[in-house]
Amino acid sequence: MNKWKVDPAKSTVGFSVVHMMVSSVTGTFEDFSGEIEGNLADLSKSFIQFQVNVGSIQTDNKERDLHLCSKDFFDAQTFPYMTFFSRSIYLDKEGIYRMTGDLTIKQITKKILFCITSLETSSSEARYEVEGTIKRKEFGLTWNRAIEAGGVMVGDTIDIKMTIIVNKSSEDRTVQ
Repeated sequence: MNKWKVDPAKSTVGFSVVHMMVSSVTGTFEDFSGEIEGNLADLSKSFIQFQVNVGSIQTDNKERDLHLCSKDFFDAQTFPYMTFFSRSIYLDKEGIYRMTGDLTIKQITKKILFCITSLETSSSEARYEVEGTIKRKEFGLTWNRAIEAGGVMVGDTIDIKMTIIVNKSSEDRTVQ
């Protein structure tokens, strides 16, 4: 079975969430890793795993980043990583892969759907765009505050968008 490692220097893991009912906060995670076992030309025959260090969150606001790492949100000291393990992947009629799997945040695991668009594939590297949506409260990320004009400070839905570059694993190269 071929193994492919995520190249963190070329990949991005981003998110956005509604803030104060009218704008969005966007951010990234800077420390992550992942692997695909299988065939890059046909992801439906592959297994994907991914891990993100939640303490590596960056929103261009240091105070907010510290708050997101606190017990109010990720509790990064107690739960330093979120993980994803694929369960099934299939190619739909539009040529987009639909991947379901288990996402774990703060020891809470939920089945999640991600859409994967293959952008480029060669014998040594592949590039994908990955998108999904989660409900943060389902993972124990429940902190919020009412705002004076009505509504709440933080939206419940988090949009995830990643650009993932994978390279042939050095372990796999030595096996050949």
